[in-house]
Amino acid sequence: MKRKMLSLLKMAIFVVIWTFSTHTFAQNITVRGTVKSTDGEPLIGVTVQVQGTATGTVTDADGNFTIQNVAPSANLEVSYVGMQTEVIPIQGRTSFDVVLRDDTELLDELVVVGYGQQRRREITGSVTNVSPEDFNKGVTRDAADLLQGKVAGLNITTPSGDVTVGSRIRLRGVSTLQNDQGPFIVIDGVPGGDLQTVAPQDIESISVLKDASSAAIYGSRSAGGVILITTKRGSGVRTSVSYDGYLAVSQLANKPDLLTADEWRAYAREAGRDASVYDRYSANTDWFDEITRTGVAQNHSISLSGGGSSSNYRASFNYLNREGVVRDNDLERYNFRFQLQQRAINDRLRIGLTGAATMGDWNEANRYNFVLAYNMLPVYPIKLSDGEWFDTREYDQGNPVRNQEYNQNLRKNVNYYGSGDLVFTLLEGLDIKTLLYKGRQTEERSQYNNSQTQAGRNDGGYARRENRIWDKNLMEWLLEYYTSLGADDTQRLNVIGGYSWEENEYSYMAAANRNFTTDLLGANNLGSGQGLRPTDVESARNMSRLISFFARAHYSYAERYMLTATIRRDGSSKFGANHKWGTFPSVSAAWGVSQESFMENVSWINDLKLRAGYGITGNQSGLDPYKTLQLYGTSGTYYDNGAWLTAYRISQNANPNLKWEETAMFNVGVDFFLFNNRVNGTIEWYDKRTKDMLYTYRVPTPPYLHEDMMANVGDMRNIGVELALNIDAVRTRNFNWNTSITLAHNKNEITRLSNEEYTTSRVMVGDAWVRGGSGRTTHVVEEGYPVGQFYGPEFIRIDGDGRYVFKNKEGEEVNGVTADDYTYIGSAQPKLTFGWNNQFNYKAWDLSFFFRGTLGNKVLNMGRMTYGHPGYLIGANALNDPLIYQLRVVPEYSSLYVEDASHIRLDNLSLGYTFKTDGLNWLNSARVYATGQNLFVLTRYKGLDPEVDENRNNGLAPGVEDREYYPKARTFSVGISLTF
Repeated sequence: MKRKMLSLLKMAIFVVIWTFSTHTFAQNITVRGTVKSTDGEPLIGVTVQVQGTATGTVTDADGNFTIQNVAPSANLEVSYVGMQTEVIPIQGRTSFDVVLRDDTELLDELVVVGYGQQRRREITGSVTNVSPEDFNKGVTRDAADLLQGKVAGLNITTPSGDVTVGSRIRLRGVSTLQNDQGPFIVIDGVPGGDLQTVAPQDIESISVLKDASSAAIYGSRSAGGVILITTKRGSGVRTSVSYDGYLAVSQLANKPDLLTADEWRAYAREAGRDASVYDRYSANTDWFDEITRTGVAQNHSISLSGGGSSSNYRASFNYLNREGVVRDNDLERYNFRFQLQQRAINDRLRIGLTGAATMGDWNEANRYNFVLAYNMLPVYPIKLSDGEWFDTREYDQGNPVRNQEYNQNLRKNVNYYGSGDLVFTLLEGLDIKTLLYKGRQTEERSQYNNSQTQAGRNDGGYARRENRIWDKNLMEWLLEYYTSLGADDTQRLNVIGGYSWEENEYSYMAAANRNFTTDLLGANNLGSGQGLRPTDVESARNMSRLISFFARAHYSYAERYMLTATIRRDGSSKFGANHKWGTFPSVSAAWGVSQESFMENVSWINDLKLRAGYGITGNQSGLDPYKTLQLYGTSGTYYDNGAWLTAYRISQNANPNLKWEETAMFNVGVDFFLFNNRVNGTIEWYDKRTKDMLYTYRVPTPPYLHEDMMANVGDMRNIGVELALNIDAVRTRNFNWNTSITLAHNKNEITRLSNEEYTTSRVMVGDAWVRGGSGRTTHVVEEGYPVGQFYGPEFIRIDGDGRYVFKNKEGEEVNGVTADDYTYIGSAQPKLTFGWNNQFNYKAWDLSFFFRGTLGNKVLNMGRMTYGHPGYLIGANALNDPLIYQLRVVPEYSSLYVEDASHIRLDNLSLGYTFKTDGLNWLNSARVYATGQNLFVLTRYKGLDPEVDENRNNGLAPGVEDREYYPKARTFSVGISLTF
């Protein structure tokens, strides 16, 4: 027994000694070191991390780092943007001198393309990738705000200051006469995405497929280009929590220079007019000040990500609350996103699940309030001395503040979807993939105009409710094969083949009523109104399907010769019986000149690639379902058997020959990396031709049963040149400066509008109506001219009698013209668009500023034409413009009001500071920043802003600052970014 006890005691002592010795020999250590470049300069902000853990830090201003509690057997991973990542075994050492080399592997970066990825060096098409460090800073709503001005040829305009209205996007010019929808959006591989469903803080990268050879893989929906959005994923290395938030204030950047109360009184005296009938309230009101405010915005984004060796996950939540500078305009939005990836069966199987939801509440501004603010006299008060609202029923007048206070135009939407993707490796190099997607978007509108306000007084109160539902179902299968060939694996081959099935369904209903006994119920009890009309109740539903087969093959030999070919065949229910299917092929090739033997001694060229491509893409976005069918619509009533019944007649002719528009593009480009990769860029030329454009033509009756008909007739051409240049101008120990510029020139021309069956010489579009004058068109759609061509009288001067002097078709100066005297007076399309970005880093500070603008485009200043004349003074207000002292006639549309809108805008200025977090094992990074947006505009344009809505009249009459234009804001924000 004693021996047994002694043995147990010895064993216990051994275990204690072994445990102590193990702890002693395995005790963690503190490692220190310096990170430098190959030229000996210390590098600031280098990430030094214990591989496979969350332990890490960044280097200080001297390139030094310190990490505590490190296992002696661990590895250090040292990474820095633009340089090669180094993995260094610690092996018990405590001091390290690390040298990072320039990242020539940047050219081997994987870039997202349609249905896959390609190495940057081997891309044969025109693809621009934008990463988070290049995104626009400050208050951003979606991916379009992040990209604005960053991609040559991608024109993104902010149409107004309304925070509920999205940006207008065009890539390489207008491609259609049917409401150009811009590039096709793909989010995480799901085609047909909505930018609002992805918070900017969740975006990892954005790829823009600019030419047809890269976009043709999306077939009949990619004529306007493709934007691929990749969201952030969790890391399989460590758990991370991130927070990004900002507060912002916005103020009116520019408001119209209207006559003040004193200036209005002075004008009345000089004109010999009796102002006493109006000036009875001792008021001095700036109506634009009264309907606007300082808008406040806040944004909070938090995410949790992590994983292990075989799985990763990321969940995020974003909240955006933004007030417009107009009092009845605001936006509140919630974004939720969850993504999970799991590997199994020895990594042969990968399953991914994504769930996302967006909920929004927003109030659209009543833009007619701007008309009231222009016209209301500055000597009118908002309220009378007894507290009652002041109001007037004069033409285009009424109290806009009262409208804002009592009226409502609230919209709500919910957009949620779930997707599952599965990848299984059948054989080495052969994967099968599938994607299943289900999404639904609902939108509700609730509008009420109070019976006491200008907007609702004529109706005795007006209420309207609307509901819309969009459903989308998608299934895709993809087979991908990739292999290396040759003894030294210098050849690469990648082949994909796929099938896609998609169904979209839309339903809509609306009801309205008038003449309410009380305003207390708003739009919540439509049945209590007494003014129901036959047209106040409506509903609709449609459905369309798209079935597709597609394939792509990519071959690369020694990174020297690359060839890519794609083909897609789409079948759409939208199109006629004779053209249900369309084929969209493309081919592109690239030559890696710098890989040739004769370039071995040209050390200043790191990479030089020539590429060319041709492809055909399609557009079906301008065509609603059932446009190919003969349809019936209501046409009054008829009496039968003692009752009045609804009558029907043919409202649309059948056209079995309707098909998608086809856009063919030839693209030639040069990509280059020079001077140790410190200068890189792209120069491109393209010729883009659209044929079989859809448009509605007048047709004879008979033989047709309806007077107009949609048909494929027109042709259009866009030719352009683009330049993107990035320069790492200065790189020193404490200071870095990077500058980049984008330039794009595009020439648009309509080359055909008619054929043997459907003819028109020209189409007059737009509206230049002003009070007291007849309505006149502003633009012409005509062969040989671009979309956006202004057409009207050529202005010479204003004569001594206060009348316009124009030039007629004979070249004579006359006071009046007819439509025969109209001429071409400018184009809304710019000759050049540009962006210039600069990024500075000094120790822990960073500063960036970004300019963008246009040259050679025109804008119709409808505000000046409508309000810059004396016709209704002193009974209505007017702009403080020289024209109010010169004109004596009703305003007429002419080249006087079509102004040069060339401009340069300081779009973004941002200053940030990154804190040292070396001593905080719970905080990985911390940065504070301040940003200013739309700080100033340099232009000769006399209106409120030279950048206006491109979608006016379905895109056929762009370049007009309407009389109801919502002015833009100047925004300042402060924020913080934290990673734990």
